[in-house]
Amino acid sequence: MKMRWALMLFTLLLGFAWAALRVQVPAPLPYDAPADRFSAGRAMADVRVLAAEPHPTGSPAAARVVATLEQRLAFLGFDVRRVETILPEKAAERLRSRGGDATKPAVSLVAVRKGADPSLPAVVLMAHHDSVIASPGAADDIAGVAAVLEIARAIPRLSQRRDLVLVLTDAEEQGLVGARAIYAPGAAADPIALRTGVMINLEARGGGRAMMFQTGPNNANLVRLLAASSPDAAASSVAVTVYESLPNDTDFTPVLKRGIAGLNFAFIGEAWAYHSPLATPDRLEQGALQHLGDSVLGITRALVGADVLPRPAPNAVFATAPLFGLIIYPAAFGWVLVGMTAVLLGLAAWWRRAEWSLGGSLFAFGQTLLTLIIAGLLMWGLNLLSGSVGGEYYDRLAALPRLEIVAGLAALAALLFMASAAAGSIWDRWILLVKLCFVAALAAQIWLPGAGPVFAWPALLAAIGLGIGARLRDGLWTVPALLIGLPGLALTAELAHFAFLGVGAPMPYAMVPLLIPVLALVAPAIPSGPRRPALIAAGVAVALAAGVALWVNLDAPAASIPPYAGTEKKQG
Repeated sequence: MKMRWALMLFTLLLGFAWAALRVQVPAPLPYDAPADRFSAGRAMADVRVLAAEPHPTGSPAAARVVATLEQRLAFLGFDVRRVETILPEKAAERLRSRGGDATKPAVSLVAVRKGADPSLPAVVLMAHHDSVIASPGAADDIAGVAAVLEIARAIPRLSQRRDLVLVLTDAEEQGLVGARAIYAPGAAADPIALRTGVMINLEARGGGRAMMFQTGPNNANLVRLLAASSPDAAASSVAVTVYESLPNDTDFTPVLKRGIAGLNFAFIGEAWAYHSPLATPDRLEQGALQHLGDSVLGITRALVGADVLPRPAPNAVFATAPLFGLIIYPAAFGWVLVGMTAVLLGLAAWWRRAEWSLGGSLFAFGQTLLTLIIAGLLMWGLNLLSGSVGGEYYDRLAALPRLEIVAGLAALAALLFMASAAAGSIWDRWILLVKLCFVAALAAQIWLPGAGPVFAWPALLAAIGLGIGARLRDGLWTVPALLIGLPGLALTAELAHFAFLGVGAPMPYAMVPLLIPVLALVAPAIPSGPRRPALIAAGVAVALAAGVALWVNLDAPAASIPPYAGTEKKQG
């Protein structure tokens, strides 16, 4: 029994440690890195100039940023023109309410560097150069602006088969004003909208690894090109699926409405920096800038040098998997994965038919359902204790790392409860937990095929481990099954981390379904008691979570929140 406890806890620790390593940013390359590489050191030179002070739309600082960008773009060989847009009343009122000057137009820049054949559809990189009131905006979004400048520098003009265009928009923070004007519907759009073949948008919130989280329509071939040309890029159709259900917008939104092919990248960690007065160049995580640039440079180089842009193909399912990199397949192939899982599950159940029963499986199902309910209730209650429901938006962004610890401890407490007296035999539990993950994978394949990596991949790994375990003698199957499931555990933890960054503060209980693949993958090591020590350990985990939640609640407001905090967004 002690060995089973050790194996379960060690497997969880190993899987989550692997995920933690995978979300680390790369080391930033220095200023003197090879000319064909993206260098965060070189890009930081632009960040330090452009984010020297807050530069909201209409301010003198914004005018200085525009003038500096015009000079930089001319130096890089671009023909530059301004696109001035009068602020709509809602955007103007938003800016005025925070002390801004709404009488000045938004000034976006469209910069074109011609390729060998200017008649071909252009490749466009987009970022916004404005900041909010009181924030220098080193991350949001001068990091994106500096990245596109460094990417353009790293691609020699002579290598361009087609035009490379940089669209640097203004008044994104006031409601995507610049992007909506340039990529307006129909004939109202700027001429560059008609020439855009592929759009890549670069956004940022604070730090961490960049993620390609949104695509244009019919994305399969474009995502395949991303995998081939930018092997270190992180991308997930799960993120694409989740983002579609959120009320968030970026400058990519009007591009998407025009049906233009494209990719949207952002780093969203270090959330305290979002719109913060502390978001200065010195505090910008240079590794995040490096990863953003590395992710976009390769595919941009491939696109501008291509004779033909990727042809539209039905949306793919994809995710960056441990050991394998970016895996991509047609949505219909998900049925093959679900079918393989069903076959393996059925064979294992048949091979071990004498060691599980319907009654034992129902008992295990009831306990598993209770475990998930307990996890959800703990996350909900601890979130109330933290003050995050109705809490100030920016203050809770600063608390996200602590809130993620709270959610993790709640999940651990629920798992310890389950292990305190696991229901049924080991085969009742193991087969049942893999079945639940299979059902979740089947449901995702039917209704949300883009979410396949969340359930289908762990379900298949769990079923492989189950099948191998069913053919081995008792006592020999635990370690092989856990090793096979370890990449799935790391992937699940990584997806949970990024999901929590997106929706965690108001709804941590949205993470509960991700416990289903975790339980399936650690099922062969889930012990059955001893009850008292396990329940004591679960109580300790809840107490620690409550302590951290109270810390968040009683802590002074974060120094990073903007001066207008509390006037617009509330959690919950």
